[in-house]
Amino acid sequence: MKSYMFRNNFFALGLMLAISLSLFSQHTEIKRYMIVRSSPSYTLQFNIDYNQAILELSGAYNDDYQSETVYNGESFGADKGYGLSVISKITLNKYRGTVRFTQSLTYNRILSYTFGDKTNIADDGKANYNCFTGGLGMEYNFTPAHMFKIYIGAELNASMINGDIRIWFENRGGTPESKNYTVNNSFRMGYGLMMGSEYLINENFGLNFGVRLLNTNAFLRKSEGTNADTEFKLRDAAEPNLSFAGNNTKNFCFYSLMIGANFYFGIKEKRYKLN
Repeated sequence: MKSYMFRNNFFALGLMLAISLSLFSQHTEIKRYMIVRSSPSYTLQFNIDYNQAILELSGAYNDDYQSETVYNGESFGADKGYGLSVISKITLNKYRGTVRFTQSLTYNRILSYTFGDKTNIADDGKANYNCFTGGLGMEYNFTPAHMFKIYIGAELNASMINGDIRIWFENRGGTPESKNYTVNNSFRMGYGLMMGSEYLINENFGLNFGVRLLNTNAFLRKSEGTNADTEFKLRDAAEPNLSFAGNNTKNFCFYSLMIGANFYFGIKEKRYKLN
């Protein structure tokens, strides 16, 4: 009788242990999920820009300003600069998220000498420009739903350009002199090309690195006034007999290295259970 009861108790204990292990294994089962993020419906981007003048805007050769080339209208006499830009991006095809409509506002300051004037050369001239630009464009995002996004884009823009110029006149046989000129607000239209990458840190915030080429005066170039003027609008069209204009049209063109932050809106997450 005791043997029979012992076997029954042992069997019951074993059954309870098996049930407990089964329940424990169910509770400790690792559930795996795949998380898929949608592309953002709206992106707001803030950048700090570092500028490099090219073509006729670049006129400080070997980091030395050349007053003669600026006065004769061969170049604008600038070199490098800095700026700020805000770019808004609206996704047009929400299903794929590859096409974005962009709106940009940019301020760029481009100078002959970015960090102070040259004091060890006879030519003490310089040229400093301010460029306020607004643009509308389109952008293609190659990897819209990925954390690392790669994009290219183009825009049409309108700019207001002003600045100040100092020209050093050698005056051979006499005393050299310098003269100051003012470039009044000048409205121009142009285009921009850009490419870059975004890194999504979370669904609300990310980082941006890009390159943008701006030719701000592709359209509406003019050269007006007389050689006696000390204040005039930007002279970027050919006018051989007018100082600062010269024989050729000039491009107010530069590229910017952009580093900044992105704020994302409308990203949705979907979780798919894998087991």
